[in-house]
Amino acid sequence: MTDGALDALLDRAWAPARKTGAIGSVPTAELRAHARGFIVPAWRLDRPVRLIDLGTGAGIPGLPAALELPESQWVLVDADERRCQAARTAVRSVGLERRVAVSHVRIEALAEQSETREAFDGATARSFGPVAELAECGLPLLRVGGELVVSVTEETERLWRNPILEQATGCIWERSWRTARGRYLAVKRTRSGPEGLPRRAAARRRSPLI
Repeated sequence: MTDGALDALLDRAWAPARKTGAIGSVPTAELRAHARGFIVPAWRLDRPVRLIDLGTGAGIPGLPAALELPESQWVLVDADERRCQAARTAVRSVGLERRVAVSHVRIEALAEQSETREAFDGATARSFGPVAELAECGLPLLRVGGELVVSVTEETERLWRNPILEQATGCIWERSWRTARGRYLAVKRTRSGPEGLPRRAAARRRSPLI
């Protein structure tokens, strides 16, 4: 499918979300280009990969990334049901129901479940929230060798590169890169993480991980 055809497909898929304000006025071509920046080489291999998009909203970057990676299986996760509904509508519109699921759940709940803890080859997060919260609740979802790719600023990149991260989570900063559409960073799991993460919300607020 050509780039123009993909843009038109996503335009239709996201039309309801744009009407409700779940997606701003950024052109679909730019959203898709930004989403492409999250994709690391390990996810482009000719084999199935299991991926999760954390704080997906209406399906960004997970949905366009799923279109780019035909071998991938995705779970798009958000704690807001209205956003999840927008993502479900978009997934149906592009015909990806068989390999893209949408889940209304908090990621710390997934991190506590045996079937999803350390179960994913990779994860994405575009605008999830505080770095410490994403690190503590999201990194436990990665299998050994799996990568979390996040959109960063200069300030948040410094936090992700904190050496405390490896000791606390079993994950390390791997690399950073830029494209014309954004700035990105990958964190990789090198060993199984500690069982105590994520802690309760009050403990996370009182003493951020990084």
